[in-house]
Amino acid sequence: MKKGYRKSEKLATLSAEQLDALLAEAETEHPLDLLARLGAQVMLQAALEAEIEEALGRACYARRGKGQQGYRNGSRSRTLTSGIGELQLDVPRVAGTAEPFHSKVLPAHARILPQLQGLFPLLYIEGLSTRDFSRALKGACGDVGLSRSSVSRTNQVIREEFGAWRQRSLAEEEIVYLFLDGVYLRLRRNSTETEGVLIAHGIRADGSRVLLGVLLGYQESTASWKGFLHDLIRRGLKAPKLVISDGNPGLLRAVGEVWPETAVQRCIAHRMRNVLDKTPKAHRDAVHRELRTIFYAGNEAEARQMVEKFVAKWEGTLPSMTHCLLSAIDACLTFYRFPEAHWKRIRTSNVLERCFEEVKRRTRVVGRFPTDNEEPALALLWAVLCEQRAGWRGVKMDTDLLLRIHQALDILPKPMLAINNMSEHGEAATREPAA
Repeated sequence: MKKGYRKSEKLATLSAEQLDALLAEAETEHPLDLLARLGAQVMLQAALEAEIEEALGRACYARRGKGQQGYRNGSRSRTLTSGIGELQLDVPRVAGTAEPFHSKVLPAHARILPQLQGLFPLLYIEGLSTRDFSRALKGACGDVGLSRSSVSRTNQVIREEFGAWRQRSLAEEEIVYLFLDGVYLRLRRNSTETEGVLIAHGIRADGSRVLLGVLLGYQESTASWKGFLHDLIRRGLKAPKLVISDGNPGLLRAVGEVWPETAVQRCIAHRMRNVLDKTPKAHRDAVHRELRTIFYAGNEAEARQMVEKFVAKWEGTLPSMTHCLLSAIDACLTFYRFPEAHWKRIRTSNVLERCFEEVKRRTRVVGRFPTDNEEPALALLWAVLCEQRAGWRGVKMDTDLLLRIHQALDILPKPMLAINNMSEHGEAATREPAA
């Protein structure tokens, strides 16, 4: 054997026999796939050999030098799952060292490459249930498959990141517009009950959007929403300038008690649906067109003129429908007091509604989550929202627009929506006078 010979050098090449065997397998697998897998196997085996040589301070078969400890003690076979299939490795053993040897190239219990493990949370976020992982990754993982425990351990990454995220400080966040909404999901094993999850995201003073909070809220009661808002405040969030919501009664009362000086915008899309639900089918198209003239007018004065025309036309024949509009009209027109450049973004809570549809689509595959606590479901919801947030559009913001936002607050009636006079159905008992 030549001086300085390293076993890893031999392993870094393909022999004629190995190449012949490789081509013989091409009937069942593409040669390029086989080459890629065998190449990865050779390189990883060489890395293991090089790591041992560095740890022992000498090449394979070299004599032990003065003061050197440890020696090779055979090897054991390991199968490692990678994105290109199973890699068959001979992992060298080491004995006689002062400290136990632990490979950094291939940890003791590793069965799956970290790059492939990193794919599991992404697949989970995309709506792939744990039981479907092995089937979906069969081509990459080979015959050894994936255990449910290995998939669950890698998905723990999501839960750990979510746990850190929901405790982070919000003291540096300067939120101008705060969007609040809830989504109902089946969260627990052995239960068909849907539970509310409360969501908060905001638009900062620089115009960008940020996800702020995700918390279990059961049935969106006032107590649940107050607890959610107090959690945001505990972490340092300051009162926003405007809250946009779907009009949930518990939410509105909570906002009125926690931030009595904050303006409220009722989502016009929700209100239009409520009004149309009380409209006979024969009149629905006409009512819908007239509602759009109110909520897409050039300014607030024009919108209120449209309201008067609407009431004059429909109050006699459709009083319940008309009352449904009037009961929340002031809160639905709040956005007109703010900069026109922001109207499109702040008159509805549609951005969260679209996210909720995506969340429901992906969790439909999972069904009820396989635990009795809500943490896995909340973590998944958070991860999907974080992914969707990349597509959320912010608003233009500059010094002049910020000044106009502050001026809008000075002319708005306080408290907004007469919160203390809310009925049990969530409608203001009396209307605020038109400005």
